[in-house]
Amino acid sequence: MSNSFSQSAIEIQRLSEPITLDGIINEPVWDTIDPYPMVQYEPVFLGNMSERTEVRVAYDDEYLYVSAKMFTKDPSTIISNSLYRDRFSGDDVFAVVLDPFNDDQNGMRFFTNPAGTRFDQSISNDANTIGGNRPINGSWNTHWDVETTQTEEGWFAEMRIPFSSIGFQSKDGVAEMGMIVYRWLSYHNERHIYPEIPPNWDEGKIKPSKAKDIVLNDVDAPRPIYFTPYALSGFLHQNTNTLNESGNSFLYEDDFKNELGFDIKYNVTNNLTMDLTANTDFAQVENDEQQLNLTRFSISYPEKRQFFQQRSGLFDFNYGDTRLFYSRKIGLDNSGNPVRIYGGARLTGRVGDLDVGFLNLQTASSQSLPSENFGVLRLKKGVLNPSSYTGGIVTSRIGADGNSNVVLGLDTDLNLYGDDYLTFRVSQSIDSDVPESRRNNFIDNSIFRLTWERRASTGLLYRFFVNRTGQDFDPGIGFYKTINTSDYFYRLGYGWRPGENSAFNQHSFNVESYNILENETYDLRSRFIAFNWNSSFKNNGFLRSSITYNQEHLLATEAFDLAGQIFIPVSNYDFFEGSVSYSSPRTRRLMSRISFEYGEFFDGTRTQYKIDPRWVANLHLEISGSYQLTRLRFPDTNIREKTELDAHVGRLKTEFAFNKKISTSIFVQYSNVADLAGANFRFRYNFREGQDLWIVFDQTLNTVLDGSRYGVTELPRNENRSILIKYTHTFKM
Repeated sequence: MSNSFSQSAIEIQRLSEPITLDGIINEPVWDTIDPYPMVQYEPVFLGNMSERTEVRVAYDDEYLYVSAKMFTKDPSTIISNSLYRDRFSGDDVFAVVLDPFNDDQNGMRFFTNPAGTRFDQSISNDANTIGGNRPINGSWNTHWDVETTQTEEGWFAEMRIPFSSIGFQSKDGVAEMGMIVYRWLSYHNERHIYPEIPPNWDEGKIKPSKAKDIVLNDVDAPRPIYFTPYALSGFLHQNTNTLNESGNSFLYEDDFKNELGFDIKYNVTNNLTMDLTANTDFAQVENDEQQLNLTRFSISYPEKRQFFQQRSGLFDFNYGDTRLFYSRKIGLDNSGNPVRIYGGARLTGRVGDLDVGFLNLQTASSQSLPSENFGVLRLKKGVLNPSSYTGGIVTSRIGADGNSNVVLGLDTDLNLYGDDYLTFRVSQSIDSDVPESRRNNFIDNSIFRLTWERRASTGLLYRFFVNRTGQDFDPGIGFYKTINTSDYFYRLGYGWRPGENSAFNQHSFNVESYNILENETYDLRSRFIAFNWNSSFKNNGFLRSSITYNQEHLLATEAFDLAGQIFIPVSNYDFFEGSVSYSSPRTRRLMSRISFEYGEFFDGTRTQYKIDPRWVANLHLEISGSYQLTRLRFPDTNIREKTELDAHVGRLKTEFAFNKKISTSIFVQYSNVADLAGANFRFRYNFREGQDLWIVFDQTLNTVLDGSRYGVTELPRNENRSILIKYTHTFKM
């Protein structure tokens, strides 16, 4: 911590009397604390605020307390749409953002609506989207409490956040953190904030580097042990993806599950958290969304499993689409089917200015994989200034069959000046499948990237990078789209806010191009050049459009079946396409995102329509959906059996919360390309934080029973089915 931080920091008052967490801010101690001077963040920075807000913060030996009085002249304008945890639906919001280590990079956002619904998220990379990876992790959860009330004067909130849930560094009993508080007024489309942060970044309202420094004296967080055992029982009927003896159908198996396991969380120090897990289970995790892949490359899916959420941004080591650590490689096989995790450990936190992340898990064998051990060690050390670091990573994947993969990586991210950053990363893989004669060739087994960019949303915008991936590079627990390629990317644009009298909040445009070349020959493999225009409205709506020129050059071995059905022969393809999309204001009970794309596509055409509606019926019920129609048309040739495809992908999600403790969700989806329809039903009774009863029913149906596409005669109607009951109970010791 620099002296300048300490001089400008606010000293938080220690409580002299207990706080009753009831949303009624009537304890005398609150009157002894001055509220923070809020300003308008948007739609007009430093504009006149429609309502008055008073926010105060205090603490005792175990908790940080936050009180907020959201005065409202007309209580009928208070909007509360959701009782479903972590489901923001355009509600009024009060939020506090904490940077517990005051490292200007990582944070936690706790926010609530007038109904007292809890939302929590972790923040990484100073809230900057880097390499397409969003810095906000909405799947992260921790222990904390909030209560709210509503009167004719407005609505009121009290938060109680355990120090053991956030962690911090203290020296001689003094802890310094970063803090941002804000209020979102849905009816007025206004955001009020403290401290005074200009809206010059996409997520400026939650940037740890712009937080106000706060000081807590004579504080040492308690370090309880959270022991969470679970019991699970149920029935599964699953496709094993294994052919029978005659080879004309898949084998299916029935399994009655009766499982026990546990998780342990312990703060080794104020700023180091150890997690232990045994017989890890993720039965309650929602199904992945069906995606239509219209490229010749693999696609990735988001991680929703709770064990992998703690400080997940710390483990991020990416080269754009290529990532050294892709947690979905652990506990899932190549088809996405669960693989038993015997157990393991994770350690995350900070020592001085060194961020530490360690993870090790052991999995059982499965139909397609041997028993394997997965390990990750990630270190990041602050250098030069609070917004810069240098670090490294080691990943390992070691199989019981003798196969092994180890990846070593070094990186540095330097804040040169203002919002300009220079990033360099280099990694090498050591894989037992690579012939020993090539294993020591650093160039062929490595990847590197050099990036220069300005991380802002207003003014001159630019990003440039060069990337090279060797022909033998293989991140064993990572993800990649291409190898043996040299890539370069550039983006140049401008963003501005048109002013107080405009209906628009912000405009930006840019020209960008991504180019993938073959190593050594530098023959073009893939390229796009796009012109993009993005506008946001003061009513919280968005309008986006783009025109793109594409080049796809397929090598002799790269002919492929588009969406598994239409043959794309080896050739050089050049084509144009355009898109436009509009998102209505999220503050409305009925809103939607509508998009339209049209253009040439390889040697054919592609037309795509997509609509994502959402209806908030009331505080208890929300219905959302998505429907995408993609029409592909190609010329008839003697090498192409199929020339037309109408691809339909539809999703419907219904969520009903009886109250803040009992909720249900039904998620139904269909894809005629995958020939699958599925339904996922989840019931949750959250008795209290850490004590849950889950009932989960999952059903996947084959909509086409002809199995010729998969090399079998016939498929059964039922592809997979399961019904599981899971109970977890957290003991604090």
